[in-house]
Amino acid sequence: MTDATILIPTHRHALLLPLALRSALAQRDAAVEVFVVGDGVEDDTRAALEPFLADRRVRFFDRPKGERYGERHRHEALQEADGALVCYLSDDDLLLPGHVAEMRRLLEHADFAHSAPVRIHPDGTIEYRPVDLHRPEFLTLALAGRVNPTGLTGASHSRSLYERLPQGWRPAPEGVPTDIYMWRQIFAMPGFRGSSGTRVTALNFPDPAWRGVEPGVRAAELESWLARIAGPGGEEELDELLRDATRRAAQDFKLRTVELRGALREATAELERLRTPGALRVLRRIARLRRARPL
Repeated sequence: MTDATILIPTHRHALLLPLALRSALAQRDAAVEVFVVGDGVEDDTRAALEPFLADRRVRFFDRPKGERYGERHRHEALQEADGALVCYLSDDDLLLPGHVAEMRRLLEHADFAHSAPVRIHPDGTIEYRPVDLHRPEFLTLALAGRVNPTGLTGASHSRSLYERLPQGWRPAPEGVPTDIYMWRQIFAMPGFRGSSGTRVTALNFPDPAWRGVEPGVRAAELESWLARIAGPGGEEELDELLRDATRRAAQDFKLRTVELRGALREATAELERLRTPGALRVLRRIARLRRARPL
């Protein structure tokens, strides 16, 4: 039995894709198949994949360039999935060896799960993005497109959920990120149950931040992280880095809150001076928000 199908969409990351693929194949205590879904790839990507195709766990769906990010190619590939779970990995990111096992645990009582969301930046800092899909407040914000609990990497859902969706992967409207568009469809399912992980089992190297880094340097950085997470104590090291990032996120939030309090006091004073009907409506709303959730 296949525990998980790991889907890796790719277009033009020939140096990085093999590293992502190695991390997907190194899953511990889980049987996986890996679907690499090509969206108009070039020959260098095909050459980079060639050594992996002898592994029966790896399948390459070499498709012409599709609309937007080739989302329909992902849907077509998933029609052939054997995994009880579907896990996602961008072609420039990494999974820790225990990722599938952790997603399997989280999905025992949920339809959609994700690793504790962290981003690795070129300067070496680790950013933690707090979110909890158990809380209806976060789910409401996610459905409205105001927060994204996770990007593609680190997200997972049951295959049975995918089969119940009104539509699978499809191109998002212009201006809407592909993953948010897909997740919102999942979150809107009747009786949706989400689970947010508390451990780092996936590493995201955000493309906008890394795009200006020379490809060879970028690949060397991923190679270094791959060695760290595969070595003894790698996952424990990530847990400690998560704790540091969480403390830093809490400190940053405190600083922003102090700034917001000052700005809110100034705005409130100005609205009280104006005393127009619109200003009074805003003042009443501010008062309600302060009672519900004091800053």
